[in-house]
Amino acid sequence: MIDIAHIHPMLVHFPIVLLLLAVFIDFLVLLKGGDLAAKNCLPSVGLSALLLAALAAAAAAVFGDIALDKAVDLGFDKAPLEKHEELGLTTLWMLIGLAIWQVFARWRGIRLNATMGWLFFVITLAGAGVLLTAAYFGGELVYSLGVNVAPVKP
Repeated sequence: MIDIAHIHPMLVHFPIVLLLLAVFIDFLVLLKGGDLAAKNCLPSVGLSALLLAALAAAAAAVFGDIALDKAVDLGFDKAPLEKHEELGLTTLWMLIGLAIWQVFARWRGIRLNATMGWLFFVITLAGAGVLLTAAYFGGELVYSLGVNVAPVKP
C-alpha cells in the first residue's frame, strides 16, 4: 500500500516541467513578435502548459501539506518545512494569477504582445524562479535532512 504522503515527491515534478515549458514557449512566441493571447498553435500550447502547471501545483500543494504533517509527526523540524511550503504556495498563487490573466486576455481579445507580452513573460519567469527556489529547498529537505525518507536525526 502506498503512503499518501509519498505521492507528493512524484507530483512535484509536473509543475516544474510544465511551467518551464510554458516559459520556453512564451519566449519563442514573443521572440517571433507573436501574441501570447492569440488563438493559434504555439500560444495555445503555452497556455495549456501554464494551466496544467497550475493544476499540478495545486495537487502538489495538497499532498505536500499531508507530507508536512507526517514529517512533523515523525519529529522533523517544522521551520525548513514551512519555508518550502511558503515558497510552494507563493508559486501556486502566481501560477493561478498568471493563468487567469492569460485566459482573461484571450477571452476578451486583449493582446499580450510587445510590452504587455514581455511584462507577462517576466512575471512568468519570476514565477519559475520562485518555483525553482521551492524545488531547491524541497530537495534539501529530502536529500540533506531525509524528510519522510529517513529516520529523524536527533
